Amino acid sequence: MSILKRLEISGFKSFAKTMVLEFPVAVSAVVGPNGSGKSNIAEAMRWVLGEQSMKSLRGKKGEDLIFNGSQTAPRLGKASVTLVFDNRSKALPVDFEEILITRKIFRDGVNEYFINNSKVRLKDIIELLSNVGLGTSFHHIISQGEADRILSASSKERKQMLEEALGLKLYQMRKQESDRKLERTEENIKQVEALRREIQPHLRFLKKQAEKAEKTVMVREDLKKLYGEFLFREELYLKKEEEKIKAQKHDPQQELHRIEKECSSAPQDTRSAQIKNKISELKNKLSEKDSFLNNLRSQRNALQREMGRFEGMVELEESKAHHNDNQTPPVSVDKVKSLVSRLNLKIDDGAEEKDIARLKIILSEIKGYLHNFLSEITATDKRIMAADSLDLLKNKLKETTLLAQGAQEKEEAISKEISELRGQVEEENKTLTETEKEKIEMEARHKELSSFLNNIEAKEEALRLQKEENVREKSEARALVGDINREQPEEGVDMEKWWREQREEERRQVERLKIKLEDSGGIGEDVLKEYEEVKSRDEFFDKELGDLDNALKSVKELINELEEKIKQDFEVGLQKINKEFQEFLFGVFGGGRGELKVVKISKRASSEGEEAQLESATDGPLPEEERAGGEDGVEVVVSLPKKKVHSIEMLSGGERALTSIALLFAMTQVNPPPFLVLDETDAALDEANSKRYGDMIETLSKKTQLIIITHNRETMRRADVLYGVTMGSDSVSRLLSIKFVEAEQYSK
Repeated sequence: MSILKRLEISGFKSFAKTMVLEFPVAVSAVVGPNGSGKSNIAEAMRWVLGEQSMKSLRGKKGEDLIFNGSQTAPRLGKASVTLVFDNRSKALPVDFEEILITRKIFRDGVNEYFINNSKVRLKDIIELLSNVGLGTSFHHIISQGEADRILSASSKERKQMLEEALGLKLYQMRKQESDRKLERTEENIKQVEALRREIQPHLRFLKKQAEKAEKTVMVREDLKKLYGEFLFREELYLKKEEEKIKAQKHDPQQELHRIEKECSSAPQDTRSAQIKNKISELKNKLSEKDSFLNNLRSQRNALQREMGRFEGMVELEESKAHHNDNQTPPVSVDKVKSLVSRLNLKIDDGAEEKDIARLKIILSEIKGYLHNFLSEITATDKRIMAADSLDLLKNKLKETTLLAQGAQEKEEAISKEISELRGQVEEENKTLTETEKEKIEMEARHKELSSFLNNIEAKEEALRLQKEENVREKSEARALVGDINREQPEEGVDMEKWWREQREEERRQVERLKIKLEDSGGIGEDVLKEYEEVKSRDEFFDKELGDLDNALKSVKELINELEEKIKQDFEVGLQKINKEFQEFLFGVFGGGRGELKVVKISKRASSEGEEAQLESATDGPLPEEERAGGEDGVEVVVSLPKKKVHSIEMLSGGERALTSIALLFAMTQVNPPPFLVLDETDAALDEANSKRYGDMIETLSKKTQLIIITHNRETMRRADVLYGVTMGSDSVSRLLSIKFVEAEQYSK
């Protein structure tokens, strides 16, 4: 059963219209005059299978593959070719019974590939077709003039053609992919090793830093716990102190408000001022009375002096009269008593007098009394005015005495009034003193309360500052150690005792831990995090290296397995091809010998592009230095009957064509491709060789489909379907078909 069902061409080169070639039989032939577009069919098949060389397609650029128009037919914008395969046998590993391989090209040079109308890559098509022996060497499509391509190819290219023909291309592709994977893996290993070497110094540095950071974390945790105990104990104490201060402040504040209210409603200063005004008025009256009394006293003193003078004069007169009798009259007792009486009164007045000025006046009066007394004692008759008579003096003395007594009575009355006024002043002074005392006491209490409340406010301010300090320390603590867990103090702990005795010690512990934390150089959890990240990265690189090493080993094992598989299958296939090649040569030439031999291409020849130096049985081994590292190739050795010819270069054109065809047919017999396209490969054959060529076609058609483009009648006779290609004046190729099987049945 044929695997290639049909070929659909649209806009490709001369096929402007969509043309469909059905391939229901083993041998299909395409015939037509030169220039009709026959070879375009082979090129369309080559192109849709992935040909990239424009030279092989007889063009210079992609646009040359699209129908360019004529005088009567317009130019097209794209070309497409589709090959349809029957996949009911699942020869192609796709879950479809019919597979369409399509390639499109546009005038902008864009190529698109499709499998069953799904856009794919060229690689996908190559991998798919490699399963049935269709590869990129296109040994299954022999175009015009390339019949002996396999003979003229280099030994390396010939080996690649044989590998594709034997179905080893898929393994080669896998090997190439594995080689690329091996290179990528080795490169990745180098990169990973370089990356790992790059981070090692940093990792060692981070490890040391991480060890410090772990200690830092421990210090931070200790500090965090201590902060949790210290700060919240401090907060609890401050809260209790705040409540205590509020309680202490309440009563004094109330009392102070009461005092201030009393002072504002009945000011003590107003009451004192009233009393002072009254005292001032009394003192003014007292001053007036004192002034009046002083005047009275002055008058009385003057009268008393006058009395004294008159008494002295009377006594003098009397003493004179008596002296006349006794010559030394004595000082009378009454006179002395009178002087003593007057002095006592003045002394008493002076004892009671508080005013210094008045006291000086009294002393001056006493001095006058004494002076007068002495004057009277020492006075002489010269000082005593003469009087008409002693009686006159006595009368004047009596008048003066009466005036003095009147003055004394008034003085006593005024003195009484003064005494009463002084009593009132004293009472008012007592009242003022009491009022001032209350004021002083109230002021003292106000001052005492104010001082107490000021102290309380000072405590409140200190407490406020301590609370702010507590809040600030909490903020600082969070910045240093993060969120703090509140550690409640144990029950029964005396907070005041803790504040007095333990707080400072705990604060010193906090400061010591803070210094340790600062000495760590700010190393924190970020360093640990970075260390873990770099460590994980290093471990990842280590694991990657392990995985890459394992992958490297796996790839090398796979490459070795593929190389061994390719080598074994190639050796077995080469033996089969040689057997078939020998049989085809015998059938074509009636004898002779043909063989494909594996040879070594020297490393020098491979690298310099010179003609290969080959190691073969006839030429002998290459030198070891030439053979080392060289590649394998395949050489064709042919010996035709009745000719001493061993080199293919010495064959004639017909012999080369038949030998090439025999080799190609031998290759297809061993691993038959889905189809084989022969484009005028029989052009150089004579009639006898054409018959042999036709026999080979019939033999080959039993294992593979043949699409033959030919002018040879013998070849046409062997075809089951014949397509004729013609071209009209519009330069467009058209198809005509004849199915000989149906024609034979019809003729019978």
